[in-house]
Amino acid sequence: MARAITAEDKRWEAESDARTLMDSQVISGDKKRLAAAVKAAKRMAAEKDKEAKAMKGIAKRKPKKK
Repeated sequence: MARAITAEDKRWEAESDARTLMDSQVISGDKKRLAAAVKAAKRMAAEKDKEAKAMKGIAKRKPKKK
């Protein structure tokens, strides 16, 4: 059973989001860092596409009858 979200949880989440937004601004302002992030995103997307293709192949299989 999921627990209730407390005021402390909400505060932590807001602070975490603020740090994430700050990091985004720093990265966006640094051409080399942004280029590296874009390159990494492309590599990561290709890996996920490969995983998705494999998963789709598994999903198309028909169960063997006993």
